[in-house]
Amino acid sequence: MSLTAFFSLLAVSAVVIVVALIVIARQLNVTKVREERIKEGEKRVAQERQARIDSIHILLKTVGSEELGWIEASIRIKNLLDQLGLDLSDHKDICVIYDLHGQTEHIPTHEQWSALPKETRKKFRVEMDNYEQQHAEQLERAKNALLSYSFQ
Repeated sequence: MSLTAFFSLLAVSAVVIVVALIVIARQLNVTKVREERIKEGEKRVAQERQARIDSIHILLKTVGSEELGWIEASIRIKNLLDQLGLDLSDHKDICVIYDLHGQTEHIPTHEQWSALPKETRKKFRVEMDNYEQQHAEQLERAKNALLSYSFQ
């Protein structure tokens, strides 16, 4: 092998090594950016999850006041539990939230409630009050169970 061929082969090898190093460096950078995005996404998901848990706790602490009755709280709590991917309908204390939600699903909410005649709203209010009275003790147990529940 001649000296020129050797140096040519050496130069080509050096270029291949440099190109390979550049490709590896870029790929490492892409991987680093991807990992940062994944971590940011996981952090955002954890924050959203915690926000839902905090919302459940706030609802539980304000339920029973004139501002928030058990019917509305049950609907909101069940929806938040669904968003968390939790089904606590088999839990001996918390299942009443699901039962109450199921018993009141037929009652209109929001704009539909506002559009109802007063007599119909009154009828539904009486029905909701009966459900709240019927389940009062169970709802308090559910409240305590949810406040102490580990959402992990």
